Amino acid sequence: MKRTVYLCLLAAMLWPLQIARPQDKPKSEEKAKSPAIPVKVMIVFTEFDGEKKISSMPYSFVSYVSEKDYPGTSIRNGVRIPIEIESKDQKTTYLDVGSNIDCRVVVDDEGRFRLNLIFERTALYPNRSSEGERLVSEPNGLPLIRAFRANQNFLLKDGQTVEGVLSTDPLNGHNLHISITINTQK
Repeated sequence: MKRTVYLCLLAAMLWPLQIARPQDKPKSEEKAKSPAIPVKVMIVFTEFDGEKKISSMPYSFVSYVSEKDYPGTSIRNGVRIPIEIESKDQKTTYLDVGSNIDCRVVVDDEGRFRLNLIFERTALYPNRSSEGERLVSEPNGLPLIRAFRANQNFLLKDGQTVEGVLSTDPLNGHNLHISITINTQK
């Protein structure tokens, strides 16, 4: 009988230790705490007039990737241009012209990178060619603003380059190509 009482007392004393023992974490929690992976994203926007390359605008940045939610990387690059307006309170306003990039990269179960790219590019439309020829008329003497916006998803392996969006300018017929490369950083 004493033996049973001692065993019950011993079990009662060890019970709180059993509860306090760390439990095995589910795999989903382990996955959520995995370290972020730095990746270099290279984006090149190239404009062509037929086969002739007119311009190339490269962007390169490092973003961090993990299986959990990561806000991504944003780039805002440009200039504010004054625009004259007729208003009681104001005669000038400013228009942002330049490039905006929002990029989010997530790694999937197979080690591929899912890249969501949102890109916006605005620029003053050239009014004259390099030879001085008038390209387009400016309504009321105000500049024309060229705008390009894209939201595209890509699935890439480490070191892979893909051609993305292909767009044609409606006024001059120039083509815009987008090339994306992703590389893990060690």
